[in-house]
Amino acid sequence: MTDRAGTETEGKATEGGLTGWEAACADRTRQTPFLALHGPRLLANVQDMAARVASRGGRSTPHLKSHKCLEVARAQRAAGATRATVATVAEAEVALAAGFESVLVAYPPLPGEHTRALADLAGRCHVTVTCCRPEHIAALAATGAPFDVYWEVDSGTRRLGTPPGPQTAQAVAAAPFDARVRLRGLMTFAGHAYGATGEAALAAVRDQQDRALEETRRALAERGLAAPVLSVGVTPLARLDTDLADEYRYGNYVFYDATQVALGGPDSSACSLAVISTVVDVPAADRLVLDAGSKSLPAERMTELTLGFGLVAGRPGLVIEKLYEEHGLVRSAGPHGLKPGDRVAVIPNHACTTVNLFSRYVVYDGESFTDTWPIRARRR
Repeated sequence: MTDRAGTETEGKATEGGLTGWEAACADRTRQTPFLALHGPRLLANVQDMAARVASRGGRSTPHLKSHKCLEVARAQRAAGATRATVATVAEAEVALAAGFESVLVAYPPLPGEHTRALADLAGRCHVTVTCCRPEHIAALAATGAPFDVYWEVDSGTRRLGTPPGPQTAQAVAAAPFDARVRLRGLMTFAGHAYGATGEAALAAVRDQQDRALEETRRALAERGLAAPVLSVGVTPLARLDTDLADEYRYGNYVFYDATQVALGGPDSSACSLAVISTVVDVPAADRLVLDAGSKSLPAERMTELTLGFGLVAGRPGLVIEKLYEEHGLVRSAGPHGLKPGDRVAVIPNHACTTVNLFSRYVVYDGESFTDTWPIRARRR
């Protein structure tokens, strides 16, 4: 078994040798830092989430923004997903190449080149777009292409979306929907779940999310408007979500990360993504320096529950306290036994933004590195 904070068994020797990320670190054939993907863990995560969503009677529409990778998208397709959520047209191209039949573009349409690209996409597959202003509907209608629309409701994150209930119903009623641009459902993103500090707080966010959708659907019905589909999706709530929604757009679950571990999700043995880094120096008994800095690890803490800027697998006494561009400064709570040249695996705080810092995954099959997968839809 493993602990929540640092995967105690990952670095232990077993009858067959090392296991987990420490075994991956024993491979010295690649220059660090590099982005490692644990294939068996990734496939287990994909299959587990597909089964979880199916048990609710819902539809899995995984968000490809997390991985941006054709091979991972194919694994999600093989697990039963028929539609993908994307944030960009480049991610939509990955979805189509992987065999998805339709895409949900979870980003409002922007006039000009963006809507032209969406119209081109709609000529090749079924496209649903999230909107939250009447002007968004007008921009889609102006293309002449067919679109389904999810109206975004703000359930507490205060990012995009209209307030739940009558205010959303009023905005929807004012939007220029027509025979080609049709209201299909309501969606929300409960991103404020990342600010929760315990199970009860997470459950409260989930309840707020569900109320926002239910209140808005009722308000639409009072105006004679229908929104058949309810869509949710934020990974910290995946284990708590009810069967209210019809669609679940989880993304981070393919990897999990230090934030998901800190929020009470799976323990670190489920994390399938790590930055392999080399110890550059040990300037004092309680300090060491890694070659993974802010160009390899995101300099963000999404929750106050994480310690530092990543989780050093198998070494819960190490905390990455500060990032320079090419250096990670680590404090040790006790003897660590590391020396310059040793390698460690850092599970990042935020897997999705870590992916965008690299151009490829180096795939680990549990025994050795066997392949590289391009990160095709990475922003450049």
